[in-house]
Amino acid sequence: MSRGRSPTIKDVAKVAGVSSATVSYVLNDLNKVTPEVDALVRRVAKELGYSRNNAARALKTGRNNIIGCILPTLTSPVFPEIAQAVQLRAEAHGYATLVIDSGNAPMREEKVVRTLAKHGVDGAVALLHPNFKLADPPLFPIVSLDARFPGLDSVHADHYAGGRLMAEHAIALGHRRIGMLSGFQDLTSSFERRQGFVDAAAGRVELVWEVNVHLVPQLPPAAVEAIRRREVTMIACVNDLVAIAALSVLKDSGMSAPSDVSVFGFDDMQWASWPLIDLTTIRQPLAELGSQATDLLISRLDDRQRPTVDVVLPVTLVERGSTARVGLPLP
Repeated sequence: MSRGRSPTIKDVAKVAGVSSATVSYVLNDLNKVTPEVDALVRRVAKELGYSRNNAARALKTGRNNIIGCILPTLTSPVFPEIAQAVQLRAEAHGYATLVIDSGNAPMREEKVVRTLAKHGVDGAVALLHPNFKLADPPLFPIVSLDARFPGLDSVHADHYAGGRLMAEHAIALGHRRIGMLSGFQDLTSSFERRQGFVDAAAGRVELVWEVNVHLVPQLPPAAVEAIRRREVTMIACVNDLVAIAALSVLKDSGMSAPSDVSVFGFDDMQWASWPLIDLTTIRQPLAELGSQATDLLISRLDDRQRPTVDVVLPVTLVERGSTARVGLPLP
C-alpha cells in the first residue's frame, strides 16, 4: 500500500490472506464465513485503519444500501413483527432499513415513496393500498407485502386458504349459524379471506349476519348490536384485533367464548396466545413474510430485468380455547 493512500478492501484481503469477497462478506455482516475468519478480517481492517466509504461505494455501485419498509400502521402488533423481520434480513444483506407508517392512505403512500426516494433508498417492501398509484417510471423497485400488485414482485399469505380453514373448522365443530365481521372488501386480504370462507361454507352454513369493520379493535355500533342479538353460535373475524373486540363485547354483554359463542380470528399475532384471550386463529407466517419480501427486493436490485415473482406462503389453523363444539359441555 503506497504512503498516504487510504486502505482498500483489496489491501485488507491481501494482508489477511483471503479474497476481497470474503472481506466484503465480513464487513457487511453477511455471516458467510467462519468465526475465525471473521475475527481475522476485522482485526486486519482495524490495524490498517480501513473504513467503508459509503459515498464512494454508492457512486461505484449505484446503491446506498438502504431500503424502505412501508406499513399501514405501527400500532398493530402484526406489523412491527414484519418490520423487525425486514430489518434483520436487510442487515444480513448489508442494508440499513427505514421503517415508515403510511396510514393506509393511497395519497400518503405516494408521498412516503417520494420522501424515501429523496433519502436515497435503493428499494422498498411495502404493504400498499389497492388504490396506490405507482410513479411512471417507478422511483425505485418495490415488493408488495400482503397482496399481489400489478407490475410488482409480491409476497403474501394464502388468505383464501385461510378463509376455507376457518369455515371447515366451524363446520367440523357443528356450527351452522355464523356471524361474520368482515374487513372492507377493497382490501385484497380481507376480500380473499371472506371469499375462502364463503366458498367453503356454501350450502353447509347459514351466514346469519355480516358487518364490514375496520381492522382495528373497536367495533361499529352495527357490529355490537349484531353480537348482542345472540343469533349465532360462532363469529368469524377478519383478524385477531377484531376478534379481541368481539370477545370484549361478549364480556360486556354477560356472555363469553366459547360457552355462549365461539370466536375465530386471523393472523395469530402475539396477543392471541395470551391465556386471557386464548384465541383460535389462522396463523400467517409474519416473520417469513418480511424475510422473503426482503430477499425478493435484493434479488430485484441485482436483476432489474427478471420477470416479476408472486410468492404465496401457507397458513395454518391454530386451535385454542375461544372455539368449541356446539352443544359440548364445558368444564
